[in-house]
Amino acid sequence: RWSDATPKRVDFLRTRSRGLRPSLTPQPLNSRGTFNERLKAALVALTLPGALGAQASSVPSDTLLEGITARGRLLAAYDRAAWRATDAFMALRPDLTVANTMVARQELDGRWSVLFGRLSETADTLYLMYEAVPAERPDSFVIRTHAPATPLTGAACLAGAALHAALADFGTPERPYNSYVLPRADSSFWVYFLPAQTDRATFPHGADTRYWIAADGHRILDKHPMHRALLNLALPDRAVSGLHTVLVDDVPQDSDVFLVLVRRPRRPELIATAHYNYHIAEDGSITWRWADRSRDR
Repeated sequence: RWSDATPKRVDFLRTRSRGLRPSLTPQPLNSRGTFNERLKAALVALTLPGALGAQASSVPSDTLLEGITARGRLLAAYDRAAWRATDAFMALRPDLTVANTMVARQELDGRWSVLFGRLSETADTLYLMYEAVPAERPDSFVIRTHAPATPLTGAACLAGAALHAALADFGTPERPYNSYVLPRADSSFWVYFLPAQTDRATFPHGADTRYWIAADGHRILDKHPMHRALLNLALPDRAVSGLHTVLVDDVPQDSDVFLVLVRRPRRPELIATAHYNYHIAEDGSITWRWADRSRDR
């Protein structure tokens, strides 16, 4: 959670629902007519000159879509752990000028722990100050204090270094963002920056970025903007599903699956790209079909 005194930047705490900051995005459109008009306009944008390219050279493979689903599910689990761990952490009234890094990690038993500490200036040591570990009650954490701080130089330090390397490129946004660090099978890292929820009635989506950071935690191997525009719309309780377009790629993004899994009320999402229509089910699984945009003109 965030206090009003916290600088507007990506930080190591989660912004979600409590301690809300004013949203800097347009106000949500809640009426049914306006909501539908916005979605129709997004679909029409796909049929404008230059929006549709040549027929896609290959169909989205099961492996590709399963990877998107898997990463989206991990993002949702990471978010849930970091959010609840931050609640327990803030209850201690810690000195927020000392710690500068938070990373969550999934343990071998499937549960999550969350580390709070300070990354050294040379990014070769993470000084662990607090550790949130699962409590007996589901979805709750207890805090272990490390005094003096415990120096870590292994995977947790590399994850913290990867986070800071991506953050240095991402810069200081004008609204709150949450960060996520996921290890890859080749020991490198995915680092995500997703817009944080600042209004109970709406959930932000878009204007999000995924970085691929080398195993050394320092080198950026790839930077992938998942969506360019930021939507901040309320999903009416009566809505059967959400709907949006993806113009960056011809497939859904990891954060599209994340959106379905964390948004309340939970609803499927329909996604239109240049060549396909996708359906993300409430469990994050993805199906697709060919799109006929001629009817949208």
